[in-house]
Amino acid sequence: MVVLSYVFSMVLFAVILLETIVSMRARQAVLGSRERYVLLTQRRILSWTVNVGFAIQGVIGLVTGQSLATLSLAFAVYLSWVEVKNHSDDDDWFNGRMKKIGRGLKKAFTVRVRVPAVAPAPAFG
Repeated sequence: MVVLSYVFSMVLFAVILLETIVSMRARQAVLGSRERYVLLTQRRILSWTVNVGFAIQGVIGLVTGQSLATLSLAFAVYLSWVEVKNHSDDDDWFNGRMKKIGRGLKKAFTVRVRVPAVAPAPAFG
């Protein structure tokens, strides 16, 4: 289990380095350009991968009894909070998608009740 934890940590470190490189390139890209759009989309995906990786590492650490597991979970929560707070107006594919996804999920899980149409009573007269 120690080897698996070590390998997971090294993969997480590699993703962090890749996210840093993508983030630095995105800062140098011209506002509104396709390059910036693609780089910020990649940065957002890598950032959430790191956040989920820290959370998984913390849960595995709690299960195996590692001493720094709570620190990893706290770091995952902090990074997620920073991601939501600071990067809500980025020029990427995910901008505005959460509202659309939420509307789609709400529409998919809404119970629709069909009321049969009542024909009007015939008028005698």
